[in-house]
Amino acid sequence: MNTKNKVNPSEDYQTIIRNRYMAIHSVSDYAKSFEQNCTQDPVRISTGYESLDIALNGGVTNELYIIAAETSTGKSALTMSMAQHIAACGTYVLYFALEMSQDEFIARGISSLSYQAFCSGQSTCCYTSADILYHSYDPATQQFSKVPFNEYKPFYDQYFQLYGEHLYIIESGMDGWIARDIANAVVLWKRDHPDTPVVVFIDYLQNIKADPSDRSQQDRKTKTDVCVNTLKTLSSQVGVPVITISSVSRSNYHGKIGTSCFKESGDTEYTAGILLGWNWLGITDSSYEDDIIEEKRQCAERGYRRMELDILKYRNAQRDQSVYLYYYPAYNYFVEANKDFSDVFVPQQSVHKF
Repeated sequence: MNTKNKVNPSEDYQTIIRNRYMAIHSVSDYAKSFEQNCTQDPVRISTGYESLDIALNGGVTNELYIIAAETSTGKSALTMSMAQHIAACGTYVLYFALEMSQDEFIARGISSLSYQAFCSGQSTCCYTSADILYHSYDPATQQFSKVPFNEYKPFYDQYFQLYGEHLYIIESGMDGWIARDIANAVVLWKRDHPDTPVVVFIDYLQNIKADPSDRSQQDRKTKTDVCVNTLKTLSSQVGVPVITISSVSRSNYHGKIGTSCFKESGDTEYTAGILLGWNWLGITDSSYEDDIIEEKRQCAERGYRRMELDILKYRNAQRDQSVYLYYYPAYNYFVEANKDFSDVFVPQQSVHKF
């Protein structure tokens, strides 16, 4: 047996301890670096929503943001709208789409642009993502038809003009992504673009695959803990904002999302820098089935949902702040609202599809 190149574990351990000891310094040694950090003007990365930027002290920074939400409440639509705004402003976005395809996200973006133009009177038509991707059935003719590409091509052109150069939508693929590979991919991207700001989105946390080489990740909670800690390290050590979505367990349904919803993972609540709760008012915060049914009926009739994004945890700023949004799910479109939702504008000629 060849032992010439074997490393003595005790010697290796002593090296690690020595290196860690050498890394211990007084704060005086850090004074100049801190001064430099304070005097330079960092890039402000806006979310696209002024009220959210205010709550987050200007926008997103090198932190781990986790948005908790029930299923089918528009969480992916919200994060993609933020990603599109960031890309349109010239900051690169790496969006790991672990649930939906690139086609779906692009169609949703085109749909949102068409509705925005419709609301402003710049277009007489708007299109859902289903209009763009699929066929529609006409009961009168008993025929299926698809909207011609030329009808929504102006919004297709606008989409790629706004986001094409800076937005990267990375699909899950057949094998999926483990947290370590996501982190390594971002590290390599930063190595190739050392002075270029980038924001990372992961949609969503529970869809990150367990590392097959780590047996402990066979347990769902442990896997989530590992993922959260890996993403936290990525945000702080590499210096990139990381924004991810976390679904909540069914035991948390029909109650306003709070920090208790993050108990699925022991580390999530404590590791993330900023925790946010995404609520569909009248639905996710109600336990009365009749009220929920009536609210859904009204939403379908008026075309929008009333949404609330709560700041549940923010170590470096005020928590318990809320941001209010109108969400038009047919068109993946959001409008900022005031607290009592008294400022809504709904185009009279709009046709809403759900």
